[in-house]
Amino acid sequence: MSTQVASHPARRLGGLTLDPLVWMLTLLALVIGVSTFFLIVVYVLWQAAGVFGAVSLSEFLLFEPWVPLAEPPRLGILHAWVSTVYVTGIALLVAVPLGIVMALFIAEIAPTAVRNVLQPCLEVLAGIPSVVYGFFGYVTLVVWFEHIFDMTTGVSILAAGLIVAVMVMPFIVSTATEALDAVPRSFRETGMSLGVTRFYVIRRIILPRAMPGIFAGIVLAFARGIGETLAALMLAGNSLAVPKELLDRGQTLTGLIATELGEAALGTEKFAALFAASAVLMLLILLINGGILLIKNRLLRHAQG
Repeated sequence: MSTQVASHPARRLGGLTLDPLVWMLTLLALVIGVSTFFLIVVYVLWQAAGVFGAVSLSEFLLFEPWVPLAEPPRLGILHAWVSTVYVTGIALLVAVPLGIVMALFIAEIAPTAVRNVLQPCLEVLAGIPSVVYGFFGYVTLVVWFEHIFDMTTGVSILAAGLIVAVMVMPFIVSTATEALDAVPRSFRETGMSLGVTRFYVIRRIILPRAMPGIFAGIVLAFARGIGETLAALMLAGNSLAVPKELLDRGQTLTGLIATELGEAALGTEKFAALFAASAVLMLLILLINGGILLIKNRLLRHAQG
């Protein structure tokens, strides 16, 4: 018996078919977005190139201190990128495991009534301005660190990293919850019907299939954390010294740019150095995102094997 597939004519609007019009609009949006990204990258690199007439790349990244008013100016950013790695690393080490556990509880364990309360709370946390987080950390963590660790001032890399962890955790929880919900219900029912525990089903069946979405949340949280400016500026201490311990003070790359850009004249070596710091920040994002994606691919291969 033959079947006939009904053909639907393309919808029309004002004499124009909608399908080609929508295709052209989406293509235009894609071209504009990608072109904007490449223009930003090219502009940052072009502005940053001026700093290397005054300082070599190795001195800029590893040896020179940041003393822009010296004669000649000394424009090293070692302290800034080390502080950035510390703060972001602490934030991810705290937020990623806690965020995944919270997402598992919301998606797999919590009753519907509890889930309906927790999800709006996470959305509220994600929308709180960073200055509020910074102020909260300043009146709680900073004071607590002063008493517990007998510090003159509690502002430190650790305080900044913990508050940034709280800031990025809602992104991980929300994205991971959506990824866990996307796993078909039949996978859970099939696993439970075999007599295994719920923990085994979650660990061996659900998590491997939700891993791409979970890693997407981690990448989003990393981008949010490494780009955080105000809370890190308030809690890290804004120090030009290279931090050697978690309780030392520091200054992130975003903090350096935010505090120094207003005093940098156009065309000066300091202005170029700040753009070069932006280029280093972009490079860090690309490298760490690449590492996260590499780990994701290895975990997926291991799970499939």
